[in-house]
Amino acid sequence: MAMRKKANLSLLLLALLFVCAACSVYVFPDQWWARMLLYTTEAGLVGALADLFAVTVLFRHPFGWKWIPHTAIIPRNRDKLIEGVAQMVEQQLLSQDLLKEKVKQISLVEAAIAWIDRRPAAAVAEQGWTLLSNLLAKLDLKGLSVLLDEQARRGISNINLSPYAGKALKWVMDNGDFQSWMSQLVEYASSRVSGEETKAVIREMLAREKEKYVNQGGVFSKWLKKMAVEIAESANALNLDDAANALYDDLQKLLQDLRNPQHELRVLVEKMMYQLAEHLQTREDVVEAVNAWRDEVIGQISLLPSIEAILGNFRRLLTEDTGMQLAAADRHSVNQSDLKQLINRFIASYWEWFKSDEETKGWLEQYAQTFVRKIIETEHAMIGVIVRTTLDRFTEQRLVHFIESKVETDLQRIRLNGAYIGAALGAAFYIVLYGIYEPLLQLL
Repeated sequence: MAMRKKANLSLLLLALLFVCAACSVYVFPDQWWARMLLYTTEAGLVGALADLFAVTVLFRHPFGWKWIPHTAIIPRNRDKLIEGVAQMVEQQLLSQDLLKEKVKQISLVEAAIAWIDRRPAAAVAEQGWTLLSNLLAKLDLKGLSVLLDEQARRGISNINLSPYAGKALKWVMDNGDFQSWMSQLVEYASSRVSGEETKAVIREMLAREKEKYVNQGGVFSKWLKKMAVEIAESANALNLDDAANALYDDLQKLLQDLRNPQHELRVLVEKMMYQLAEHLQTREDVVEAVNAWRDEVIGQISLLPSIEAILGNFRRLLTEDTGMQLAAADRHSVNQSDLKQLINRFIASYWEWFKSDEETKGWLEQYAQTFVRKIIETEHAMIGVIVRTTLDRFTEQRLVHFIESKVETDLQRIRLNGAYIGAALGAAFYIVLYGIYEPLLQLL
């Protein structure tokens, strides 16, 4: 607005000077300075008026006179102007080649790292937590569970478990204390069979075997066996109680002997475990048996309920802060704050590792560059669409005001330049005509 005032004042000043110059010529018709002042102010006034007209007709009709041709150029050519601006931005200022070259000059990963590091760690963690919670709240757990179940089944079915199982078993045998585990197993078995209920179980088992033996075969065979058993029992040759006690004592003696790590049975079991580990890795029949067992288990066991329950509990924990009780209910429970703290610590440690791992950053940079270039190729036309959509919302008046506000200072300077240059040219023409040309004519 200040420059507009200056331009208007210059026009008003030239108009006043022009009037004064005309009066001076009328009063002093023979004075050179009066004619020179008239020339100067007349040329300056013409230049100022011409530039005022030129600046005005760009945006509106002078005095509202629409009959004057070639006026209100910008409003009348609104659609052409919008299309021209859109094409200029899309094809020249932000062309595909230019954008690709600029992206190539920028390290996207380093820029992202710098952007994140400039923000407070607590704010970044809170935003990440909010994003994760909102994502989980809107997640279709049923569909995700089905997808994970299918992926898990497909993944497991494509894995040859036998070699991995053999390597795992051999590692456990080499690095673990197998005989110590056997001792614990023997002690557990001893504690389980040391009571009187074990004798009762043995007695019941022998009784079932006796009944099974007596009731097998034909009628005569059954009668003969029954008579033989009754005779043996009456002669005390067959006493189930004594047999149960004997078996019980033998079992106790066996468990007592098995407490010795050098017992041949324990050594044999350890040797067989190593053989099993080797067979799992080398024998084709074992591999086929393990894979068949794998396929049978996959076909019979559904992971869907477990996956859905885990995802549901996890979502409730993250979104509702209801807490989740662990299996050892009397020891500890997991709350949202615990999980948030754990995830934040994990992200912080991983973030520091990521920033120092040049190989991972290089791989991610390559992927990001490829992704961004692909986006530029496929979505570059959106630049023109955005420009057109934005400018289409502008009415003629708003478009005129928008453009005029951006270049108003320069336009008003054009008016000032028209006044100054016009006045200078008027003075120059007067000097040439009356200071050089007219004296030469008189001399000749």
